This record gives sequence, structure tokens and C-alpha cells, in this order.
Amino acid sequence: MPRLRTALGRLIVCLAVGASAAVGLPAGAATVPDAAPAFTLYDNTAYASAAIGHGAVRANLVPNYTCTPLVAGNALPTEAQWKAIVVAANVNPAAPLVLDCESLYLTGSAANAANHLQRLAQLQSWARAVTGPEQTIGWYGLLGNTAVAHRPLYQQLIQQAGPTAFFPSAYTFSANETSWSSTLTGNLATAAAIAPGVPVYPYVWPQYHQGSSPDSLSLGFVPAAQWSYQLATLHDLGLTGAVVWGGSNTTVCDPACQAAAGSQGWLPQTRSFLDWTGSGADRRTDLALGATATASSVNVTGRDAAKAVDGDPATRWGSQYTDPQWLSLDLGAAHRLTGARLVWETAYGTAYSLQGSLDGSSWTTLHATTTGAGGTELVDLDGTARYVRLLGTARGTGYGYSLWSLNLYGS
Repeated sequence: MPRLRTALGRLIVCLAVGASAAVGLPAGAATVPDAAPAFTLYDNTAYASAAIGHGAVRANLVPNYTCTPLVAGNALPTEAQWKAIVVAANVNPAAPLVLDCESLYLTGSAANAANHLQRLAQLQSWARAVTGPEQTIGWYGLLGNTAVAHRPLYQQLIQQAGPTAFFPSAYTFSANETSWSSTLTGNLATAAAIAPGVPVYPYVWPQYHQGSSPDSLSLGFVPAAQWSYQLATLHDLGLTGAVVWGGSNTTVCDPACQAAAGSQGWLPQTRSFLDWTGSGADRRTDLALGATATASSVNVTGRDAAKAVDGDPATRWGSQYTDPQWLSLDLGAAHRLTGARLVWETAYGTAYSLQGSLDGSSWTTLHATTTGAGGTELVDLDGTARYVRLLGTARGTGYGYSLWSLNLYGS
């Protein structure tokens, strides 16, 4: 069986399998497979100056600002009214339909949650009558906003839905990449506890959320390096896909924001990610995963060389603040190498090379650059090696070299 690229991916599988025995589930619910399916990035953006393209799939959304007024005061829209809304929103029946009605989250008292479930189920049933039985339908944000006591109600909604998925928020509230990753994996664990086998498509947004910390970040665009880390993590956790939102609401993206969106670093990083995941290569079988790793130096205890190849997107290797520095891997056997991915932390390399060796002493340059820009860098390789060394000769910041992940692909 192909290996999942990350240890966290394996953790989610274990959580899912364990939860299947502990929680009442819809008949026939399957556990998460050991081999992750292909990753799809859905485009739910409306930035006037930025169209993602590059294979992103257009998403379908009935937004909260449409739904919530219709259910205020314990009301429901008419069947005809709701179906017309769904027809207008469902522009791409090949993609999931996401329903967003945030005032009907399964919270509060048992009576309140039961009332919300009844109305969610009715709206979902009417939507299913529009889409037919095969299209995936799911609720935005319900995963992270269902009280533990009300999870059986959510399971009823899932059982009714037919093909369904979870669509939790994975928006960015700070520049702390580790806490973002922790929140995401917490959502995945919750999904596994509610319904193993139901896919999870997190919503991500290339702007910081309102109320971010510090306040200066609020609604600003997420830097390219942080955004590329998020895309890499979403992929590496073995998810089926994710949804990119943004630009749909002038309150959070005014005309100046709209005009600036197309020139921000998130856009080329997204396109590069799509080109990479859509290349047809097996990007989940990482030859470097768990390799024996050594380094020229470590700057802080806990950031040793092995952290770059442990499959955890929230751990990293960090070097001392001098040039040159190196990170060396023993893959255990010779492999034909076709590509590499470097997921840099803020401390990145401007000039570095990737070198290969069969004996660990005689090195051949497989790739070299003097214009490294940090973030996530995707590199083509062509060579056979058992040992691979990253040799950094010029740092991009005053800090050292620091990698969340170094991945190698080939055969």
C-alpha cells in the first residue's frame, strides 16, 4: 500500500477507526482509507482582480447572508423559494454544494438543538431534491459548532444527506502556523469522532480573519510563505480537498482589497500548488519520510534534523544563524529522484543546493539556486541517490535555515 505522506495523516486514520466502534453511525459508513485520494482545491473566491484558474474547481455555496435572514424568528423559507436559491447557487453540479446557515448551529439546550436540526434537515431535503441523489451536500461550519451532547443530532443529518462532507473553517487568526495546524487537526479528530469516512474539506481564506491578533493583521492578506504552509498542510494530512473563500463580501474586502488581491503572494503560491498537485505524479509517497537525518547545527532544542522528515507539518528543523549550513538524509537505499518540495519557515535559504550521493561522501548537484524566495518551493530533480543533502550558502533573513518539511519524490 502507498504510504500516507505524514504521521498526522496516520493519526487521523487511527482516530477514525477507533471512533467507528464508539459512536452510532449511519449504516454503511466507511473508515478513512489508508491510501489518500487525489486532492482537489475548490475555488469559492470572488476577487475582482484574481481568478485562481490552474485546475481549481468552481465551488457551490448558499452563503450565510442568504440563509440566516430566511430562518430568523423560527421561520423557514418556502420550498419554492429555497429551491430557487439552490438552483442559482449550484453552478457546478460536479462539485459539492455547501449550505451555510450559521444561526442554526447545533448548540444551546436540547430543545434548541432539536429545533435547529429539524430546520436544517428540511432545508437539506429540499436542496437534495434539486441536486439529485449523487451530488455531495454539506454544511459550512457545523463541524466546529456542534456541542458534544448534540453530535447524535448531527449524525442524523448525515444519515439523511446521502453523499455528504464536512466543511469546517480553517481561517487564519494569527501568524502562528503551529496553532493554525493544531486547530485544523482538532477539527479532523472531531470529524472522525462524529462520522468516520465522511470527507473533510476545510475552508481557507487568503486574508486574516476579522479580530485577528495582533489587530494590525485583521483582514490583511496572509503572506505567501504562511499561505503556502497552509496549502501544504492541507494536502499532507491526506484530505480529499479544501475550499478557498474570499472577496465575496465587501465588508471584509472593500474596493482597495479587491484591487490588491491579484498582486498578493497567495495567488502565485496557489497556482504553483495546483500545478504541482495536478501534475499526475504521486505526491503522497515521500521517500524522505522517516529517513535518518543529520544536520550541521541546531539552534533550539527540539528543532533537530529529524523534524524536517517526521511527517508532522507543525515541527521543523532550525539551524544556527551562520553560513553555510546543511541537512543530510539517508534514504536507506538508492532511489531515482524526480522532485523535491521544501516547506520553509520564515527563516529560509536564498542560495542553496540539493545534492545526491550513493556513498555519502561523493556529492553531485541535483538542483541549485541563488534566488530562493522561501514559502513552499517545488523543485524538479533528475538523479539517483541514497543520500541527499541540502546545502545552504546564503540565508534570506538574519536567522538561520528552517524547514517545516523536506520531501523527496521518485521511485
